[in-house]
Amino acid sequence: MNRLAVSIAILSVMAAGCGVSVWATDKVAADMMEQVELTEKAFTDGDTAACTAHAEQLDGIWDGVMKYSILITDLGHALEITSSIAEIRSFAEEQNDELYAACDRAQAQISMFREMQMPTLWKIL
Repeated sequence: MNRLAVSIAILSVMAAGCGVSVWATDKVAADMMEQVELTEKAFTDGDTAACTAHAEQLDGIWDGVMKYSILITDLGHALEITSSIAEIRSFAEEQNDELYAACDRAQAQISMFREMQMPTLWKIL
């Protein structure tokens, strides 16, 4: 009977941890997507200072995620996101029109990151 209780407790802790992880991933991805959109909007409006500030905030959010990179299942993809964010920041500072393509690429990669971090039955098996 004790083994059953311990097994249920372990399963409950794992489920709670998984739920917190899903929530945190969704929150970070939503924050990053918002910063990408704000960067793009500021660029379109011609507000160089705001564009650069939003790009720096995006970089800061991603740096916070990478501190816990051991929890990321696909570091190769994470490095691609890092590269896209660096491009966004560089293009924002230079006011280069390539910012639009970098933002689109980053949005697609962030969406994929969100999906890859979500637990599914296929990933568990």
